[in-house]
Amino acid sequence: MRSLFASILAISTSAIANPAIAPATNPTSVSAVEISPKTATPPSAPPFLLAENTNTTVHSLRERSLNIAKRIPANAIGLAVLNLQPQSWRESPLVSPSSISPLVALDNLFKVLGFGNSSAISIADDVQPWIGNEVAIAVLGLAENQQDLLLAALAPVVNDSQFAQFVEKVGKVNGSPATETTYKRIVIREWELVKPKPDAEAENGTSDPDEGKQLRVKQDVTNSATPKQPEVNEDDTEALEETENTESSENQVEVAPPILEFPFKRVAIAKLPNGMAVVASDAAAVKQIIDVVRLGNRANSLDKEPLFLRSLNNPLWNRSLLAGYGSFEGLGKISELLAADLPEEAIIPGFGRSEYLKGLAQTISEYSSFDLFTWVTPTGIRSQSSSYFTKVRPPIARDFTPRDRLLNLLPANVYGSISSRNLNQQWQWLVKETEVQPTYRILVEGLRMLVPMLAGSGFDLDIEKDIIAWMDGEYAISVFPSDRSPMQAIGVDAALGILVRTSKPDAANAFIAKLTGFIEKIGAGSVAIKKRQVGAVLLTSIEAPDDKEEGKTISIFSYGWRDPQTLILTLGADVAKDLIPSPSPSLADSEMFKEAIADMPQPNMGYFYLNAKEITKIAVLGFLQTFGSPLGEKQLGELPPEFQSAIDRLGGLSVVYSETSDRFQADLFLGMK
Repeated sequence: MRSLFASILAISTSAIANPAIAPATNPTSVSAVEISPKTATPPSAPPFLLAENTNTTVHSLRERSLNIAKRIPANAIGLAVLNLQPQSWRESPLVSPSSISPLVALDNLFKVLGFGNSSAISIADDVQPWIGNEVAIAVLGLAENQQDLLLAALAPVVNDSQFAQFVEKVGKVNGSPATETTYKRIVIREWELVKPKPDAEAENGTSDPDEGKQLRVKQDVTNSATPKQPEVNEDDTEALEETENTESSENQVEVAPPILEFPFKRVAIAKLPNGMAVVASDAAAVKQIIDVVRLGNRANSLDKEPLFLRSLNNPLWNRSLLAGYGSFEGLGKISELLAADLPEEAIIPGFGRSEYLKGLAQTISEYSSFDLFTWVTPTGIRSQSSSYFTKVRPPIARDFTPRDRLLNLLPANVYGSISSRNLNQQWQWLVKETEVQPTYRILVEGLRMLVPMLAGSGFDLDIEKDIIAWMDGEYAISVFPSDRSPMQAIGVDAALGILVRTSKPDAANAFIAKLTGFIEKIGAGSVAIKKRQVGAVLLTSIEAPDDKEEGKTISIFSYGWRDPQTLILTLGADVAKDLIPSPSPSLADSEMFKEAIADMPQPNMGYFYLNAKEITKIAVLGFLQTFGSPLGEKQLGELPPEFQSAIDRLGGLSVVYSETSDRFQADLFLGMK
């Protein structure tokens, strides 16, 4: 992986730790070659794009996205398109039954998550009746104040009266009179978003007692429908007069304040002559869209941008429920905004403002664009994202070393596992990368400082020389359920197993001897070092007194050689019995695991794998036990049937990173029945 920042952009999932760091670049004298997506010829416009009404016929997501891209500036930072076409969701395990609209399903999800009453706007009731088969969100850039982002959502309108009712309701909810602007003969309505005053002000007598709980806003209800747009040619480039008129209002409308604050200061809505609705962060964003619309085919629009076309022409775009594109050059334009809150010098290594900007500039120079595709399969949800290099890179030397052998030594039933290879090479790459990516210093310097602190001042430990240097083969870390876990005493059945293959067993033995001697020294009288035989493997076991039985000890950690090149470390010697001899079935034999990695690219950097079903069950049970169960105390610890049935549909989750000469790629799969 050439850039951790790029990997974050590459996958959403954001919440999932990197399973591996990419290996170092293969040294070679071959010069890099410029990537030239600009040689791609934009496809000719489909006939339906020339029609006035684009909403009566269903077309492919690629065509519909291209239609939207014609109305977006070419220098937009990014574009994401959500496919609302019902046929595209028929295979989706997210929408059940299949006849339910995706927007209705989304609205139901928000209600389950507790967001159902966050505002008076309902996706199912107020948006779904008028919206077409797609909605796109464009990040246009920075506002004039260089602090706020300009965002615009575009969607085809299939029912004018329902859209007018939506606009009317937005006017009631936002809590301020609308400002009406006619820009190039297109009407824009903009509202300042008024936040409700806190109840504390009412208690202090600084406001009306009811004002903290309810907003009294002035809104012209009778005239709040979308004004009729004058007929005009989209290609008309004549300078048109801009006029502004603040609506007067007579009626008082009382609405409840939203539970969640809207993240923007304004909201602006307009309807383009071709029947496309625009809902934006402010009027300036809408005006950028109108500028492109009025120029028509002569506009410098996104549909003519070669980098966007590269992503649009990927077959996965047409298959996706969610497809997206982004420009690293565009991200560079907002680098100052991203770093605005960072101190010039930070306590955390690599996170000073100048260091952050240096790393960001390096990333932008190495990458041109990125894209994201999310689609459904008969077995689950797939997502793939790529960050494209600005120059074609020399091919990485093919590694013919056997890989993924350790998967055969892990149990089939795991909570999660991480497997990769050659940690030493990965570490050397990371250290070198800190020269151009200062933010990586937190990983390098943090680990260098943390390990000695945990080991204590009496243990002369160099993490790089004593441990990382000999980890040049495959490695795997797994957490799995086991009734042999020493944590059973506190009601936890999780066990830990680590397997490391090395070509330097002598160096590994030197570290083991060093560790054993230190433990014997500091644990004299309280910790014992014993030898335990598990199958054919002789383990060194670190043991503590058993509180339940005097004179007896419990193994809390153990390590030994499974074979001359494979070191095994477990949370207690008894746990090793789950791994020795080879578990049957193994993780490699698990149908859930095989399904999760079946479609992943080869070769790759290793697997990050979670048993989503078990992890979700544990998380939900923990939540219910902490905040209360709806089933009552007698059934505390059991899942409600609705929760259980939903969780039972989950399978395995896998994340895989890979790299080719032109891109860094991240793939995700979540199994669902």
